[in-house]
Amino acid sequence: MSERAAGHGTAAQDFRPPRGSAEMPPDLSFTTPGGRRHQVPTRFGPDLRRAVRPPLLAREVLLGDAWKGVQVRLSAADASDQQEYLTLETEVGAALMIHRAFGGGPYQRLFPVPVGYDMDAAEPFLIYSEPRGEPATGLAHGISTSDQRIIERDLVLAVRLLESLGLAHRGIVPAAVRWDGERAQLWDLGAVARIGAPRTPWGVPPYAPPEQRAGTGEVDARDALWSTAQVMYQLVAGRQGRPDGPPADLDAYRSLAQTLGGAFASRAEDRPTAARLLGLIMPDSDPAAMVTARPDPLEPHRREFDAALARKRAAAGADGFGVPGNPDGPHPTAGPDGTVRSGGPRRGPGEGERAPRRGWLGGGSERDRGRSGRGRR
Repeated sequence: MSERAAGHGTAAQDFRPPRGSAEMPPDLSFTTPGGRRHQVPTRFGPDLRRAVRPPLLAREVLLGDAWKGVQVRLSAADASDQQEYLTLETEVGAALMIHRAFGGGPYQRLFPVPVGYDMDAAEPFLIYSEPRGEPATGLAHGISTSDQRIIERDLVLAVRLLESLGLAHRGIVPAAVRWDGERAQLWDLGAVARIGAPRTPWGVPPYAPPEQRAGTGEVDARDALWSTAQVMYQLVAGRQGRPDGPPADLDAYRSLAQTLGGAFASRAEDRPTAARLLGLIMPDSDPAAMVTARPDPLEPHRREFDAALARKRAAAGADGFGVPGNPDGPHPTAGPDGTVRSGGPRRGPGEGERAPRRGWLGGGSERDRGRSGRGRR
């Protein structure tokens, strides 16, 4: 999220209805994560700068009289491009999958909470509950050692929980990590990809590991551990680490070296697993194993629905779900309790596909974003 979205908020008078009377804002219709259609009077705040990776847009929303959230959306023009549509579809799918697995439990606070979505709207969108706390971009030297250890624990735990779902987060950067004084929260779910899928070039140094920036090999949960180690080093040392290996002064930060030192290895296969690191931080406990051990009575129905939707998309000529260029990315459906019921992006007669516009969400400057190249996704 952007600095402005990072807890400073928008005054109620700044919200505006997109169309119609200011006194009677129009209803916004969306599907809840439980699969129900819902309508509520809605006002919108102005677009937030750098809140999400282009071409996605973001703005605060006021649902009803006082309930506030954040809407991530595509413009009508970008929604007509299949690759751009898939960027939002990926995020919706990841958000619903995570919510289905951890919603209502003790680990829900680690991730954004989806409120509703509509992939068939003129401007497809996803609404989250309001972010918690402040982004980690402003936390260096501003938090205690005990708070640093909690953030470290929460990030490794989040990586392990995502791994239990077969997912890896490729966008763990300071701007995607939030802290409310008690727990961390990991945003930018559009950067999630399926473990084992071919890597595509994504991210900037030092937060993205070398193999991820190069787009070589297959997505690995240990990619996210490199990113976590880099974020934690910046919080502890107050500066960025090296893009190709451990910081030269890592030994000066004994606690970090003892837990995440191995995560700075330049190759994923040389890094410890998230389960092993979690064992160092939370001895005798692997929450991800406990979560995955629970039976899911709806799983057969979800598989049946997913198979039917896959056949529908294949008949329509869609390439698949997930990140552009990665047909094995996270599936956007969430089964009977929250599915993306869409047949893909709409196009006008004779409308061709545009090359996808690409960008980066992170804690760097505008100059950093330009140097990273708009082709990295």
